Amino acid sequence: MLVKYSGMQLLAVVLVCTLIALLPGILLYTVLARVMTRYDSSMSELDYDPAGQLGYISIAAADGTVGEMKYVLHGTMRSIGVRAESGQSLLRGDRVIIVKTDKGIAAVTLFEREMEQN
Repeated sequence: MLVKYSGMQLLAVVLVCTLIALLPGILLYTVLARVMTRYDSSMSELDYDPAGQLGYISIAAADGTVGEMKYVLHGTMRSIGVRAESGQSLLRGDRVIIVKTDKGIAAVTLFEREMEQN
């Protein structure tokens, strides 16, 4: 219609129509992007690192054997395998801190011992 009744050339009409179509699209995108990302709390890989987490022993481990501990990470109860260091026994209910993890098994230290050193 613009080509026939306004005297504009076809290329000018295509450019005008493209601009008119892009403006609402850009406006809708910016509004939706703000609404969708307002409450976004994306976690980084470091947020999943259990080192430094305080938990308790749920399955006892003694002298090199593997047990289990439970801890809370971001409101979710999680469990991880723990290995008792040689000469150390971890009894059920002991409070422990994860020092590091290696291949899914955590190295832990007793919380009471850690507090005595500080």
